Amino acid sequence: MAKVYGITKRLEQNNINEEIEKEIIGNGDLVDIIIKMENMLDPEITYQILDSCACGISLKEMKGIKEIKAESIEDKIKMISLLGDFHSDWNIRLNQDNTITAGWIIREGDNYACVCSAVVNVGVKVSGLSHANRKMPLTYCFCCAGHCRRHLQKLLDIQLKTKTIVSSPINSNGQKPCEFIFEII
Repeated sequence: MAKVYGITKRLEQNNINEEIEKEIIGNGDLVDIIIKMENMLDPEITYQILDSCACGISLKEMKGIKEIKAESIEDKIKMISLLGDFHSDWNIRLNQDNTITAGWIIREGDNYACVCSAVVNVGVKVSGLSHANRKMPLTYCFCCAGHCRRHLQKLLDIQLKTKTIVSSPINSNGQKPCEFIFEII
């Protein structure tokens, strides 16, 4: 999850000028930070920073993921739903342009819910932003896409790069699920 501390650390690791870093971090409001990153940084740097903030990608967790044995990517994708673990809840498909669309469909009442637990404001989680009359930019979700991408790479034994964040509950007021498009490298 892209928390302020992690973003700050990665801005430093990417040699972002200290003055620009301070301006981006500002008062620590995560929505403002993402908007400033979009406006002040090269999109590829923003992608790298947020992708590297992905949660659930520790060596221990990644070692627990088993590669799916099948002949084709299509067959491997079909087998994900048979795993019986949290990966089987993902919505994954191979597209005609040889990209992969993946995401989570998590319901909270009649709406879609965000899985991210990064605290944005005191007492407000990312999933609660829409209730605070704020929308998190889709760019923020590159960290969740990074989580999904790394797991898919391990499961499918392929290399991926996040191409597009299609939708997110925190950007759509719960009207759309998490959905990402990945390029096969």
